Amino acid sequence: MTQDQVTLSTAQATRLVDRQFPDFAGRQVRPVASSGTDNWLFRLGSEHVLRFPRRPSAVGLLRREAEWLPHLTDLPLQIPSYVAMGDPDEGYPWPWAVLDWIPGDRAELSVLDNPAQAATDLAGFARAMRDMPSQAGPIAGSANHNRGVPLERLNDVTVESIGQLGDLFDTREMLMVWEAALNTPSWTGPPVWLHGDLNTGNLLARDGQLAAVIDFGLMARGDPAADLTPAWLLFERPEREVFLRESGLDDASLMRGMGWALYAGVVALAYYRHSNRPLARMTHRAIAEVLGDMLV
Repeated sequence: MTQDQVTLSTAQATRLVDRQFPDFAGRQVRPVASSGTDNWLFRLGSEHVLRFPRRPSAVGLLRREAEWLPHLTDLPLQIPSYVAMGDPDEGYPWPWAVLDWIPGDRAELSVLDNPAQAATDLAGFARAMRDMPSQAGPIAGSANHNRGVPLERLNDVTVESIGQLGDLFDTREMLMVWEAALNTPSWTGPPVWLHGDLNTGNLLARDGQLAAVIDFGLMARGDPAADLTPAWLLFERPEREVFLRESGLDDASLMRGMGWALYAGVVALAYYRHSNRPLARMTHRAIAEVLGDMLV
């Protein structure tokens, strides 16, 4: 078995906790259902969650999050807190993490009492990230899956993915949107903090309200338009308009944001359309929303 084929059982996770963290020994460990692609999740008792990378590329994301998440302070939505980092053992080859458990449901429109308020709240979170001091911190690039780099660096993979989805969408329309985004002026300000993956799987709702943002493995400093993707991944057009207006970014950034949403949609759908149905549904919808906005 190669390292990118590693498996992990509940019994293994339990032994890892018991061996490395005596204070948590004996607490119940149980899997968390997730459509995520980078980590296995296990509840640890009632107050904590374990995150185990599924593949080598996720290890760097876990380390990035552990290093830089403490620098993100005074944000308007709850974010995770790291408790401890575990070491490879028991046949599991990589570092792993213990974090505080944040209760909530996946923040889909069906669980939000007031989607327009959620749009305002999420835009405020993205603004707060952008306004944080950014003299230090990783710059967007291959290490964070290119979230926040200039769009032209993503052209080849985007065009290739568009070509694989011609049975689902009009290829010419997708290319028209992508070319419009590429022809939009690039971000000329300093690189700013961004989350990098504001999809519904990383947003939590409680009591009908948007409450928390999780999974910061792709955070970096770069083009803030990359954090506009939930406009199309999550919201309908009325709430999308609220989110984009409250983001406080200029028209060029909004157009690049549409390009980011198309990129995220076509790349993920082309890769996961048969293997991850929840992700495929979300990205299929995002592409349809982007095309609908462009053709209005």
